[in-house]
Amino acid sequence: MVEALMQEANEQIERIDVGDKKNTDSERMYARWRLQHLQQCFGECVPDVYRSTYNSLWSQLYRLEHQAGYRNPYVVYLLEKVLCQASSRVV
Repeated sequence: MVEALMQEANEQIERIDVGDKKNTDSERMYARWRLQHLQQCFGECVPDVYRSTYNSLWSQLYRLEHQAGYRNPYVVYLLEKVLCQASSRVV
């Protein structure tokens, strides 16, 4: 099962890279879901035999998110809140 999930995530990332699929959140979610499922299966520690491939897939996914300008909605909310508090203290 681990190999199948990694293969599916890798194929999706490849399709986005070569332009067969658009670099949208919904397309990246396909790969992200598989990697998160693996994360739950592995628990605390990723087995050494899968570690480099697993980390590489996450890295490629983060790269795609960066290229698309994706920002996690919760992080955006927190950043706005912090900036708002900082600006109110300056006044």
